[in-house]
Amino acid sequence: MAVQAVVSRCPVATATEYSMKKARLSAAFKEAGAEFVLLQSLGKKAGTAHFTQTDPLVFREGGNIPPLWARSQSDCCVLLGVTFQKERRGIFVRPDSSIRSIEDLKGRRLAIPVRPGAVVDFRQMTMLHGFRDVLRWHGISLSEVELVPVTAENITTTLKAGSMDTLHNTDDFLTEDFQAVLSGKADAAFANSIKAVRHEKAGLLRQIMSEQDQHDIPNINNNAVLPLTCTRPFCDEHPDIVVAYLREVIRAAKEAQQHREDFIHTVCSGVYGATPEEMKEAFDLDYLFANRIPVLNDLAFSMLEEEKQFLIENGVIRPEDDFDLHDWAVSQFLAEAMKEE
Repeated sequence: MAVQAVVSRCPVATATEYSMKKARLSAAFKEAGAEFVLLQSLGKKAGTAHFTQTDPLVFREGGNIPPLWARSQSDCCVLLGVTFQKERRGIFVRPDSSIRSIEDLKGRRLAIPVRPGAVVDFRQMTMLHGFRDVLRWHGISLSEVELVPVTAENITTTLKAGSMDTLHNTDDFLTEDFQAVLSGKADAAFANSIKAVRHEKAGLLRQIMSEQDQHDIPNINNNAVLPLTCTRPFCDEHPDIVVAYLREVIRAAKEAQQHREDFIHTVCSGVYGATPEEMKEAFDLDYLFANRIPVLNDLAFSMLEEEKQFLIENGVIRPEDDFDLHDWAVSQFLAEAMKEE
């Protein structure tokens, strides 16, 4: 009986997604003596492993907050490599708001979505980190604004039928934090990636981040540095399959660099149901395609360290549960895959 290689991925533009959609990942696993299984096909209960990095999950590629948190809880997984991306961001206010610039946010109410039932509330930390970095670039600290927690039980929209007729209503487009801005309970909300593009297109709210801000402000957040992880027991028992996975990711990343349009059209539906046009607006494409091949370098460790320290500062990771990122990483699998590729 073949070993099951259970894979999960976030809705971000990865080589894992590309290979999976092309049915090449399953073929690569089969050749290595493993059976490809998508974690999300195993039901809601199994899906929790996407965040805890535990059985039945084996491989995961995606946002960094869940694996950083999970590693702080136990020695459950190893870091195989990371990829990078730069995504569009947005701070949105009501069209009739007197807020015209980032500087005008001082003393204002910023909506922060909070999901009480989340295994780890990566969305809360993503929005908070997004606000923090933009404000700090303009000389404003979080202590100079009012953070308004907005309960967001789900990341899908809960608006009444008919109110979204002119909008692209996919996944968490107009969530409770943005509804709080529209209703006047908060003054601004933060969006990233495809969702920032959709808010700009919809016109219900006004973007106050300038194009200069998009270019200048460092983008270090949940989706900016994307870890590839593997559960530790699987690494110990099946190192050849781990190398086969990384070899296929590298091959798919190289193909993506040569066939940009094919990559965009292939993976877009897995990025919040995006269209190819939304993909092109949501990401810095030159940066994206230059960084699909996983690495373990100084930039990877520095960006992950900044994110980890942010999680510690905000109580997601306890100080006593801090860990050394270099000890988390296991480099021999990537080195072997690179050599064979």
